[in-house]
Amino acid sequence: MKDKILYNFYLIVFGALALLPLTWLYVLSDGLCWLMLHVVHYRRAVVRENLRRVFPDRSDGDRRELEVAFYRHLCDVVVETIKLLHISDAELARRVEPHGIELVDECVREGVPCFVLCGHNGNWEWAEQMYNYCPEELTCCQIYHPLRNKAFDRLMLRLRKRFNSVCIPQRRTLRTVLRLRSEAKPFLVAFLSDQHPDVSVQEYWTTFLGQDSAYITGAEEIGRRIGARFIFMDFEKPRRGHYRISLHKIEPAEGEEFPYMISYLRMLEASILRQPELWLWTHRRWRMSRQEYNRRQAQRANPRMAK
Repeated sequence: MKDKILYNFYLIVFGALALLPLTWLYVLSDGLCWLMLHVVHYRRAVVRENLRRVFPDRSDGDRRELEVAFYRHLCDVVVETIKLLHISDAELARRVEPHGIELVDECVREGVPCFVLCGHNGNWEWAEQMYNYCPEELTCCQIYHPLRNKAFDRLMLRLRKRFNSVCIPQRRTLRTVLRLRSEAKPFLVAFLSDQHPDVSVQEYWTTFLGQDSAYITGAEEIGRRIGARFIFMDFEKPRRGHYRISLHKIEPAEGEEFPYMISYLRMLEASILRQPELWLWTHRRWRMSRQEYNRRQAQRANPRMAK
């Protein structure tokens, strides 16, 4: 009952905000940005540390400008996500410019599952607008990590399903994908694959944004098992409230255990460096070093190893 009441509260409040035109919501975004920067200090220490690590050669002033630009974009994403409750498909089409949809069409014609890999870059919530350009017979899915706040999780699922997409909980990914494959119908699965892997799974490492980084392999492991084609979703933001989304075929990197994931990370890295303010710098992407990970794994294998 409590979750239902809270969900209805969210729906009323955010629904009322979503009725406002985007120009007004961007005024709200500016105010939210000021609060985050000067009052709440939302994860500013994490953002500053991440920017310092990735851009050590930039001056403090340059990194400060990038930090402010990031928070402005983050707050824009917040209000743009709220706007999904009432924005029309026609207005979204004016604001989201798609490229490379023919790659999805090819997968459908050839009967090949399509795995789209993207990061927390640009506005990943508006990215689903591209489904409107895909063949009608295509089942479009996305993997998501359920939120602890059940009421807010329900609201986000409502937003994400407005384009008739199927939301698959992360723990059910393999089971659901195998079922879709067995049905012999065309389908697409979108993965957000730029966060740090769960410490309980086997980790693989590479260099990403100049940092020793663990990366997630699940999408490639499942995709290779079912013969999927891997596609990268790139974001550009030419101006406020407008995005250019481009799909690119991922070619496997030679000599790598997970060649598609490595190629994907290189493509994402280039996208981030092109417009760094569009990436989600609040992630604790490098919260654990390879040495610390190896130490913990050894301790799990032999609990007597306290050090």
